[in-house]
Amino acid sequence: MIRNSELWGGLFWLAIGVFVTWAGRDTGLGRLSEPGPGFALFWIGILMCALSLGVIGQAIVSGGATLASLWAGTRWRKVLVVVGLLLVYGAGFQALGFIPCTLALLLALMWFVDPVDGRLATTVAVIATFGVWFALTKWLKIQLPAGILSGILG
Repeated sequence: MIRNSELWGGLFWLAIGVFVTWAGRDTGLGRLSEPGPGFALFWIGILMCALSLGVIGQAIVSGGATLASLWAGTRWRKVLVVVGLLLVYGAGFQALGFIPCTLALLLALMWFVDPVDGRLATTVAVIATFGVWFALTKWLKIQLPAGILSGILG
């Protein structure tokens, strides 16, 4: 039972749920007619606790995979490359801007990390980048860094 990954996952999410519940209550619940800032957090935390208790109960009753079996066959090189690419993305995001960084990240992921046909990768990267940019900037009115494209997008 000590090596049961489902049990440990359930306990982890139970701890997160308890923290979210406590943070919501600490922020202020308000009343049902006038919910306070912590109202949604409190009930989300309660839901997280209930779901994690379900996972823990299922893990105790029927067991689960061992912790070691979860990591068997993991392609660590690819994991490290993705983490590195995300760090580079985060470092250049403000200076270079959303569009160039996101386009480069998606292309690098689809060309080198998990190779896809070049035409498909390019099409998906361009449509996804500009689709998300359009949705965030035009529909949701969220400002994204323009970076090197500030003269064109401004």
